[in-house]
Amino acid sequence: MQWTRKIHKWASVIVGIQLLLWLGSGLYFNLMDHHKAGGHTYRAHGHSEIEIDTSALVEPKQVLESAAPSVELKQITLLDQPYYLVSHKRGLYAYFENQYSLFDAYTGDKVRIDGAFATRLAKRSYNGPGEVGQVRLLQPPIEDFPKQKNASWRVDFNDDIETSVYIEAGSGRVVGHSDAHKRFAGIFFMLHFMDYGNKGNFNSIQIILFAFVTLWLTLTGFIWTLDLIKRGQYKVKLFSSHREIKLFDHQQQLLDHVDISTATNLLDGLSEHNIALPSSCGGGGTCGRCKVLINPAPQVTSADKQHFSQPELEQGFRLACQHFSDDVQDMTLFDITDAQKMTLTLLSSEFVTPEIKELRFKLPAQGLQYKAGAFMRFLIPGGVVKAKPDRLPEQYQAHWQEVEEGTFEAQACSRNYSLASVSELTDELVFTVKYQRAPEQGVPAGSGSSYMCNLKVGDTIDAVGPFEEFYVEPSINAPIIVVGAGSGMAPLHSIIQDLLLNRHYQQPIHFYFGARSQGDLLYRSEFERLSQQFANFHFTGVLSQPSANWQGRKGYAQQSMFQDITDELLLSAHFYLCGPQAMMDDTITALHKRGVSDQRIHIDSFNYA
Repeated sequence: MQWTRKIHKWASVIVGIQLLLWLGSGLYFNLMDHHKAGGHTYRAHGHSEIEIDTSALVEPKQVLESAAPSVELKQITLLDQPYYLVSHKRGLYAYFENQYSLFDAYTGDKVRIDGAFATRLAKRSYNGPGEVGQVRLLQPPIEDFPKQKNASWRVDFNDDIETSVYIEAGSGRVVGHSDAHKRFAGIFFMLHFMDYGNKGNFNSIQIILFAFVTLWLTLTGFIWTLDLIKRGQYKVKLFSSHREIKLFDHQQQLLDHVDISTATNLLDGLSEHNIALPSSCGGGGTCGRCKVLINPAPQVTSADKQHFSQPELEQGFRLACQHFSDDVQDMTLFDITDAQKMTLTLLSSEFVTPEIKELRFKLPAQGLQYKAGAFMRFLIPGGVVKAKPDRLPEQYQAHWQEVEEGTFEAQACSRNYSLASVSELTDELVFTVKYQRAPEQGVPAGSGSSYMCNLKVGDTIDAVGPFEEFYVEPSINAPIIVVGAGSGMAPLHSIIQDLLLNRHYQQPIHFYFGARSQGDLLYRSEFERLSQQFANFHFTGVLSQPSANWQGRKGYAQQSMFQDITDELLLSAHFYLCGPQAMMDDTITALHKRGVSDQRIHIDSFNYA
């Protein structure tokens, strides 16, 4: 099933990209000027027919006797003069491969269409202001007319749209006109028909491969859906029931009896009884941390296979997030945390960048202590969520303008969000949540972030935590280098605040944070103020898509970090990373190549919306 998911993921990416290309090119086809797109801007049409004295013409029989074996002879007119066109090889269409001989109909002499003749033919077909420029004989394939299989003269005209007239070298036929308008339209035809090999048609290997990719997407999606149904992941609460389960600790001492709904996975079901198992993937089955021993052993899922050996699976080791209480008699719990379930009340919700909101929640009466860098698991109820946030600030409305209003039905889920606050400094919990926009029309936005970012002041939500897995150990007394990007700011903001304001950390702290534009540099003014207040703290904002007036670093955060870091610092520092997976993978790989051990690399990844 792991490979099925990977195939499904990448097939969906390919299909999604091509769908966007179809939408864009289809829109262009509806808006374009068809006359210009056909290359007809300066094309002359409707030449008058001339009368020919047929009595003066050479007999066709005489021409055929002097010509090579042929299949057809017909009389044509070029530049008001009659000619016999003899076909030695005749294709179904004019642009198919043909072999011709051309004869003067008055003298019977064989005629060759050279550059001068082709130029006169091109000028007859042209009514623009340009003068003749370069004249070239081209062999197929011809870029402007990929279907044309016969050698043709290209006659260029020096006009405002770079017109070229193509004359077939064998017959004198005007193949067509091409200009800047037609070539621009050709890009969209290429994208729309997937004609990436420039064959001039949609019956290409790319279309065939795309059909197979789409078929794979359908099949893997069907297989994945069947697997989820088989594992009981699609549960209807209306028909659910509760099952009593015995809980044991790792020494097989009875802990409790709990009732868990058959419509809730074991991870979330336990949290409803204030029993928190560690999980950093939000219940997706990727982190493998919510380990339990289930009796009787349920069916093995693909996620279980990734994290347990065969002997462990036979014993009944499973991931709590992947199983439900059906047919479970008892469970052995191993890594029970001190986390607790609580109901949080929203105090404020404000956009701090075009896509990131700062959410402040009121703590329960008893307060909460946690290490800087901790996260909470929010229990997102199922229901209708919005594709576009409410109450957008005026300065961010343009950023969301292309996203259409709409709602979609989301299943209940849990999502992890890191704390941006420090427990010793505030009685509130602060989170920075990126509103995960829909990747394309018709695809739902992130269900967790959509729900969180549309909460109203006074609304409540259940959360479990804190989970303390990413923090600076008190024993560390070495330079610290922090690298982050996007909504990965939250735990880094908390850690830096704690180090500077609570622990009065004396070692150098270097913070590199990456964003697209200046408006995406979250908490920029605060970090610049801290860098002025504390001599050991250095903040560097790095932009990948900066405006023209940006005077700071450009590129990516990890690139700037490696430009600055000295060998001495590299060998002594501890590194704290949080951001998009690609950024962290790139940084970790580069650190390993430079001899930095895993013991000095600390990461906090986030993968769910």
